[in-house]
Amino acid sequence: MSRVDPDDDRLAGLRRRLRGLAYGGDYNPEQWPAALWRQDVKLMSEARVNLVTVGVFSWGLLEPRPGMFDFGWLDEVMDLLFDAGVNVDLATPTAAPPSWLAHEHPETLPVDAAGRKIAFGSRLHYCPSSPVYRYYAARITERLVARYAGHPALAMWHVANEYVGFGCHCPVSTAHFRRWLADRYGTVDAVNDAWGTAFWSQRYDSFDHIGTPAARSRLVSDPNPGQLLDFARFCDAASLECYTAERDI
Repeated sequence: MSRVDPDDDRLAGLRRRLRGLAYGGDYNPEQWPAALWRQDVKLMSEARVNLVTVGVFSWGLLEPRPGMFDFGWLDEVMDLLFDAGVNVDLATPTAAPPSWLAHEHPETLPVDAAGRKIAFGSRLHYCPSSPVYRYYAARITERLVARYAGHPALAMWHVANEYVGFGCHCPVSTAHFRRWLADRYGTVDAVNDAWGTAFWSQRYDSFDHIGTPAARSRLVSDPNPGQLLDFARFCDAASLECYTAERDI
């Protein structure tokens, strides 16, 4: 059930802007020639599109080099959409870190349960627990907010994209998992009770002995189900921390 107040002033303002149902979708004009953008917005107007999401995967174009920002193309897109009467749900682009971040800070790349480091070349290639990733994600978010918070096309914010909670098994995530367990249970004995570690003599004597669940291929038999469940909860919590940091900005 929604906990959103239907009389919230912000929602009322959004309804006035849209003059009806929100109708549109993701719009990624940076992926094709700028000469086509005016045709895009003309067709949107004809189709009565009134809201599009912009910038979801554009970090590498907005910050092509560390600390070097290029908002010129996004300025043009925002202005074209506003002139056509199309509202913008502006995304923070943090679901797809740029190549320079992976190259200069390989520690931000996640490690899977088999101990393999995930390579650059797709999306969601970041460790949610990484303070380095979080720093750069906050920085690009701050720059977007500073530039576009007052833009007349802006109707709402789209924070990152698809927090999948896949989990990272790098040393930083392992240490984060241990802290999360300590906060949740208080004592390592409570973890032992919750996980039933008397089975197969899996009892832990210290939080420092606890790791993230290994892949089935690295174990003789099945992993501890209590550990799997708590790791899934932890992954959710780590992603939520990333979300709330950007949301608060």
